[in-house]
Amino acid sequence: MKVLIKNVSLFDGISETLTVDCYIGIEDGRIQSIAQQQDPAVAYDKVIDATGYTVIPGLIDAHTHIAMSDTFLALDKMTAEEVAIRSTVIAKQMLERGFTTVRDVGSNCYGLKQSIDSDFVPGPRIYPSYGAISQTCGHADYRQNRAQRSVFNQGIEDSSFMRQGHLILADGVPECLKRTRDQIFMGASHIKVFGGGGASSLFDPLDTIQYTREELRAIVETVTNYGSYVCSHIHAGPAMKIAIEEGVKSLEHATFMDDDIARMCLDKEVWVVPQYATAEMIAHRQIPLDSEILYQKTERVGKGLLKQAELVEKYGLKCAFGTDLIGTPEVHARQNAEFSARKKYFGSLRGLKQATSDAGELLKMSGLLDPYPEGEIGVLREGAYADMLFVQGNPVEDLDILANAENIKVVIKGGQVYKDTRLS
Repeated sequence: MKVLIKNVSLFDGISETLTVDCYIGIEDGRIQSIAQQQDPAVAYDKVIDATGYTVIPGLIDAHTHIAMSDTFLALDKMTAEEVAIRSTVIAKQMLERGFTTVRDVGSNCYGLKQSIDSDFVPGPRIYPSYGAISQTCGHADYRQNRAQRSVFNQGIEDSSFMRQGHLILADGVPECLKRTRDQIFMGASHIKVFGGGGASSLFDPLDTIQYTREELRAIVETVTNYGSYVCSHIHAGPAMKIAIEEGVKSLEHATFMDDDIARMCLDKEVWVVPQYATAEMIAHRQIPLDSEILYQKTERVGKGLLKQAELVEKYGLKCAFGTDLIGTPEVHARQNAEFSARKKYFGSLRGLKQATSDAGELLKMSGLLDPYPEGEIGVLREGAYADMLFVQGNPVEDLDILANAENIKVVIKGGQVYKDTRLS
């Protein structure tokens, strides 16, 4: 199918200067041409007029958990079917908020991804890690009490949510290698590990270092051999230092960063994927949690991330947009609030690039494991996937515009219109 978008004011994902009055030709889901005038020799099946709107690349959220549609305590009482059905609602709403691509860093979204890619249900492209890998008594050990057993390898895990493959326990080098290769077999585009303590788990303090160097090195080597990379959930500085030294390429949160860690990230070209709006919400107890212990841990993380933003800006670190929202659809609906936080810390242009071309660069580090190798994402140029939004206003000048998803009038993914709320 050939589609023409005419009268376009274009933000290509990189330049702060809009290209005005241009025409975008689309064929088979990718951009074939961007020109200042329409080619009269080409016949199009559909013509869409973008007059009055800013056309930008589809947004990318580089830190999601698309199957996590409630608190962990609630999820642990659900069957796999319940979790899967609920994830289709989350996916559709993400797409309607303008997110045409997400990186899922920990959930068994295999069936959802297959259904989206086959156009059976609407949703964003998913770059998945599938089961996130953790040591026993690490951040992904989500047993809710000490009476629950964990003999995961024998299939008698007491936690329903862990048993469904969203979170994977692995201890020792051989087990780490096996579980890593299991996720790659499933089609993971990268591998997610938990390199340190977490705020939303009950039994691992925030400042713990999780995984030995030998275990982490084995995981990184295996993933590197497949042409991809490892990302790590991490808060504490000493854990970040080990992760960087052992070859992890994306630090999720990187909360208690200091100048030395920031310089290591700069030197090793390590990405950071923080979540500032979520940090503000959890610092003020605006996201429901299951216990006072969790509230205390998340408050500390929230305050730490707000200080970390200064170092990301100071050193110009590679930084991608991420939200890390876990909870009901009402919690996920706050996804676009991250744009106001990014504007506050980085300005409109850099904040917008973090959700377009910068995040696209991070996701394409999947290399040989890239599930969408045919085109670029996060940019609008010839050969890229035809993922784009019609926005009321110019978010290059004012990123707050994207904080309200109602300003996103049209959502196009792969040349197909999934949302159009323009007045007739």
